[in-house]
Amino acid sequence: MDGPLGNSAGYLTEDVPEWVRRHLPVSADRADWAIAGFSQGGTCALQLAAGFPDLFGSFLDISGERAPTLGSERATIERGFGGDEDAYRAATPRALLEAAAPYPDTAALFVAGERDLKYSAAMREVSRQAAAAGMAVTVLVAPGTAHDWNTARYGFREGFERLLPRWGITR
Repeated sequence: MDGPLGNSAGYLTEDVPEWVRRHLPVSADRADWAIAGFSQGGTCALQLAAGFPDLFGSFLDISGERAPTLGSERATIERGFGGDEDAYRAATPRALLEAAAPYPDTAALFVAGERDLKYSAAMREVSRQAAAAGMAVTVLVAPGTAHDWNTARYGFREGFERLLPRWGITR
């Protein structure tokens, strides 16, 4: 999101794609563009894919949260949204998904660690919301891991393995 703490949404949806298109031989097809992240980055990946469906055709949310957080909802609203509760609510994955649904051609991959009770619960909730919004949802559970880099490693490896055929990449 863009807000008092910086303009990360603009950076990730305007500046970075513009640089990539200008300097790299990439596809213009949104189905070939994905965003991914772990923990808060997973939440961001979901927010950006839901909020910018014309840019991202796929996303990978590894151990993301139900909503953006800076420790508590009150702290998040105050520090991250300048006290604007409506802006906070509009930036939640649920609100973003509902606002732009349906998503007829978005691949959504969600991953959490088997021993990560908090983020596994969040993953189940947001993956159901994404499915209800029309996304093609895949849910993966990293065996024996928690909210750690072992889950991230599993998620990136398994998630991208499932996205490769969508991009026409075979092994």
